[in-house]
Amino acid sequence: MSVSRRQALQIGGVGLFGAFGLAVPLTSVSAKAASQLDPKNMPKPFQPKLPIPSVLAPESTTIGADGKPVHVYRIRQTVGMANIIPGLKTPILGYNGTFPGPTIEVNQGERINLEMENTLPLFHPQWGYRLDTSTHLHGSASLPQYDGYANDITGLGMCKDYEYPNFQPARTLWYHDHAVHNTAQSVYSGLAGQYHLHDEVERNLLPQGSFDVPLTISDAMFARNGALAYNDNSHSGLWGDVILVNGAPWPVMKVQRRIYRFRILNASIARSYRFQLSTGDPVTMVATDGGLMPTAQQVTSWRQAGAERYEILIDFSKYPAGKRVELRNLSNKNNIDYDNTGKVMAFDVTGDAVDTSGPAAKVLPTLLAGSSTMSLTPSQSVKTRRMRLKRDNEIWTIGGMRWDDVVKSGYKKVLANPDLNDVEIWEVENSSGGWFHPLHIHLVDFQILSRNGRAPFAYERGPKDVVYVGEGETVRLLMQFGPHRGRYMIHCHNLPHEDHDMMAQFSVGYNPNDPDPNDPIEASRPVPIGQVAPAQGTAELPAAETAQPTEAAAPVTANPAAPPVAQAPAPAPAAAPAGQKDVVTITSARHRLNKDMTFAGTSRVAGGVPAGSGSVTLYDVIPGQPPARLGTAPVNALGNWSLTVKPGPTRQVRTVRADSSRGGTATRGVDTR
Repeated sequence: MSVSRRQALQIGGVGLFGAFGLAVPLTSVSAKAASQLDPKNMPKPFQPKLPIPSVLAPESTTIGADGKPVHVYRIRQTVGMANIIPGLKTPILGYNGTFPGPTIEVNQGERINLEMENTLPLFHPQWGYRLDTSTHLHGSASLPQYDGYANDITGLGMCKDYEYPNFQPARTLWYHDHAVHNTAQSVYSGLAGQYHLHDEVERNLLPQGSFDVPLTISDAMFARNGALAYNDNSHSGLWGDVILVNGAPWPVMKVQRRIYRFRILNASIARSYRFQLSTGDPVTMVATDGGLMPTAQQVTSWRQAGAERYEILIDFSKYPAGKRVELRNLSNKNNIDYDNTGKVMAFDVTGDAVDTSGPAAKVLPTLLAGSSTMSLTPSQSVKTRRMRLKRDNEIWTIGGMRWDDVVKSGYKKVLANPDLNDVEIWEVENSSGGWFHPLHIHLVDFQILSRNGRAPFAYERGPKDVVYVGEGETVRLLMQFGPHRGRYMIHCHNLPHEDHDMMAQFSVGYNPNDPDPNDPIEASRPVPIGQVAPAQGTAELPAAETAQPTEAAAPVTANPAAPPVAQAPAPAPAAAPAGQKDVVTITSARHRLNKDMTFAGTSRVAGGVPAGSGSVTLYDVIPGQPPARLGTAPVNALGNWSLTVKPGPTRQVRTVRADSSRGGTATRGVDTR
């Protein structure tokens, strides 16, 4: 579909989606705005100062069973208020109440435990889905139970203890929510932050400290009151009209006349970018997702999809004091572009005294560092696998598999089963559907061998864990599987695609039918907050001295003066009739005519113990008529269930009944507002 700018402007903003729909590729669409803000509240480019997220300090250090120290960090997932829109507040979900979340800085070989507490509301305050979470440290070779598997969820009032060994070479990682079917909305709401792994090689080659700058780039659209608006356009993607860098709209950074390092993370849930400096000068690409490239690359522009990380150096010494250099977005196919989405941020060169301390202050490096990934050769491959990315009946698939297939198999079905330390070539084809797909493979770094039979782009010549698979493109990837055995995910990082249902899994050195000591759901279960005990054989040490937060505050913070988000009290369970095996509750029931319908509740054995299995079937209860079945929802290990019907029935549902497969039943009136 191709829409002219004139047509788009006539349709205007969100109306564009309703008028045309986006179940087919866009090719090219431009429009004036997506947000419904009053013009006086619309942010103007290059007004706010670039905020730098604080650096998280460990709370304590313990000694592990092997006698080595383990740093303990704690993050609370909670609601916060963001200062994004002039004159308005934006409610967000945040790690410690901020977006982006605090940066975690660690050195190679330093093991950490990250205690992730879920203190979010039970349901999303705007969109009504249940706020269970799963935290993925993207770029880490973590054990399966600490990898943020989509169905390894942490509910309200619970804490999951994640262990990260940090043995890999230096790189830019990021942590974000990965909960099944709701990743897009939760990341869009703010659950994302950077994680920097350092080593001696990187510290001696690239700028450090205040000259090593994280740039988390995302896009958003806003309702008139300043709240985030959300429309995933038939699960195709969301493209906002406001570009955010570290949570601020089109910010400005003052820079000295020297070389700076920028860690650029595309945290947009669907938008891709094609970055370029306004001067047309090249930047020096020094690192990709998996760390340092073998050789620095000079590039004038580069394409970057969701979850990709690129580290670049910009030499501002070539510009006079007073010069403004903009980072711009030339965009790519299948984005929606608005008046100011071609702008990202600006750098203002100052005449301040230049600090030339540290590496690469005045001279750009050329030779960087090799890696085991970039040393692999195709001749080492023991197998070539081929898979296609496509859309089947409104469902996105990888190699013909979707996540529902994995769940229905009891989490046993796999797309591939390499043995531990096997080297393989994966050929990924995107010849149908027309959309681009940023494909992320957990656990491993890979080398891009070719793109449509040609060499990869210069900026891709480093270790990667996300590959941009463009429209009509076929990429060949070379990777070695390890160092852990177990099941790991592969999925599209256009997050509405992932949620519907473009995820699969592979196993490494493991038969999914065998007992799994590293089961990604069962091997390390969440526990109630406050009941996290030190691992057996550990001893508590005084808190370690750590870097203090930077002076520049992130633009979004928890608002201690704001009242907590109110929770609607769950209805009291009905008395259990004779023979009933569990007690069912319906805690939320909503249906607006011609809109999606959402329900949630619990199914627990009498006495409050979770049922642990089974299902709940929902019926539309109309007096004088037989009940009409609306759908069936599985009950998770915590005894919770939820059901979303897309779209809801054309007849207004006013009363709903839930029948458990274990014999329980409950009824509730439906919120029709």
